[in-house]
Amino acid sequence: MAATTEPPRQLGKDELRRTKVGRTEFRHKARHPIKVVLDGVLQNYNIGAIFRLCDAMLVEELVIRGAEVNLRKRKLVQAARGTQLWVPWSQADSAAEVVAKAKADGYQVLIAELADNSVPVDQFVPRFPVCLVLGAEFDGVSPAIADLADAAVEIPMHGMGNSINVATAAAIVLHHLVHHAGAAP
Repeated sequence: MAATTEPPRQLGKDELRRTKVGRTEFRHKARHPIKVVLDGVLQNYNIGAIFRLCDAMLVEELVIRGAEVNLRKRKLVQAARGTQLWVPWSQADSAAEVVAKAKADGYQVLIAELADNSVPVDQFVPRFPVCLVLGAEFDGVSPAIADLADAAVEIPMHGMGNSINVATAAAIVLHHLVHHAGAAP
C-alpha cells in the first residue's frame, strides 16, 4: 500500500451513516457466532460499554447475570450510546445455567481469567461457536463457570497491576475472536 502525503480526514456522521444498512435490515443481519455472558458485572458504565462492543463486533447475544439491568440508567445509556436498543440481550438468574446450556448446544466455553492454565489471548485459536464469559470487576468468573470452561485466556499484565477493566478486557478478547471468525457475516 502506497503512503499518502495528505493527512487522514475524519469521516462525518453522514458519511459514516451511508455505510450502514437500514434499521429493518439490521435487525435481520447475520451475526458472529459469539455469545457473551457477564457473570456478576454490576457497574452500569461497564455494562453499557459492553453493549457497545457487542454491537460493534456483531455478537449474537449478550446475557447479563448479577445486575438488574435498567436501560434508562444514565451511565449505561452514556456508555452504550443507543446500542442497547440493537444488541440481542437477556438477563439470567444463573450464569452457570446459561453457560451449561451453551456448552450442551456445542459452544466452546471461554473465560477471560488469569488462571494456572490460561493462555495469552493472542495465542488462542477459538472453535466456533464461542461462549465468552467475563467475570465481576473484583472477583472474576465464579468457580462454577470456571469448572465449565473449555479454555481460559489472559491478557498479559506487564505493569504492576494484575487486571484491567472488564470492558477493556472484553474489547481485547472480542476483537481477537472476531478476527478469527473472519469478515462480517
